[in-house]
Order: sequence, then structure tokens, then C-alpha cells
Amino acid sequence: MKFFKFILVLLITVSITGCSNNNSNEPLFVLSNANIAGTYDVTSHSLNTAISTTSNGITFEVGSIEANGDTFQLDLVMKSNGTFTLNGAYRVVAVTKFVSGDQVDKTEIINIDSSGEFSINSLENTITFSGTEGLLKGALDVTVFNENFFSLSKEEEVTDGNETLDVSTRISFTRQ
Repeated sequence: MKFFKFILVLLITVSITGCSNNNSNEPLFVLSNANIAGTYDVTSHSLNTAISTTSNGITFEVGSIEANGDTFQLDLVMKSNGTFTLNGAYRVVAVTKFVSGDQVDKTEIINIDSSGEFSINSLENTITFSGTEGLLKGALDVTVFNENFFSLSKEEEVTDGNETLDVSTRISFTRQ
């Protein structure tokens, strides 16, 4: 009987001390100019594109492009006043695959020296960059945002004559 009392007291003790408050009032790290201000390393960049064309009213796939960045020596400085600079270089390895089976591989060093303005829409979880071309352009969705890291993505369809490009971009940054 003493053994059962011991087990009962042990279970009650564990139950009381093991409970945690699930209604935590900790503030969330809110997407804002003040919270995003800082200097970041670019840690990844990928671009995937599906290429299709339309002929006589019929759309068919032509190929795809996979481009991945590496060897980043690229700094992003974001200021609380809504301005940014992006400077440095990185390497892009792109593979274009055609439906015919042909493949084109291309490696390129991209040098960037740009600046501009950004605006945050915390309701839609987006950052819109203006005044720059290339890596940071237009509205991008914020997929992850915390004190040390944020990640952006963009899905867009670009039409040029009979060709349509479905482009998916992902970029990640780590605070220095």
C-alpha cells in the first residue's frame, strides 16, 4: 500500500511541476521597419522557371531553368527609414533543360551594387523593393521572419509574345 501512495504522490508532483502555461503573453517578432533594420548575409538564392509557348491556340512546355546561387559575398543593409543597399557578388549555376532532351549549363558571377527603398506590408506579410533591378525587385512574400533570419519568395508569370515563364524565386538572409 505504501508503494501505491508513493506512486500517487510522484504522479501528482510530476503533473503539477510538468504543466506549463500555454497562454504565453510573449510578444511575437513583428515584421516592421524597426525589427528588420540591420545588416544581413545572403545565404541562398534559387530560381526555377517553367517555359511554355502557345502556337495555334495550343500551349505546350518547352523546357525549364534551374538556377542556384552559391559562394555569396553579398551584404544587404536595411535601415529603419525604409532604404536599403545590396552590395557584393555571388555565383549562379544555371541549368536549362529543353523538352527535346538538350541541356545548357551556364555558370556566371553576378556583381551587385544597388540601393533603393522598401516598404513593409505586415498584414500581407510582404516587402516591396523599388529602385533596383534583379535580385530584389517588386513585392516579395516573407516566408520566415525572426530576430536572426528572414526568407523571401515570389511566384510570378511573365508573358513575352507566345512564351510564358512561370518563375519561382527564393532568397534567404541571416543577420550579421
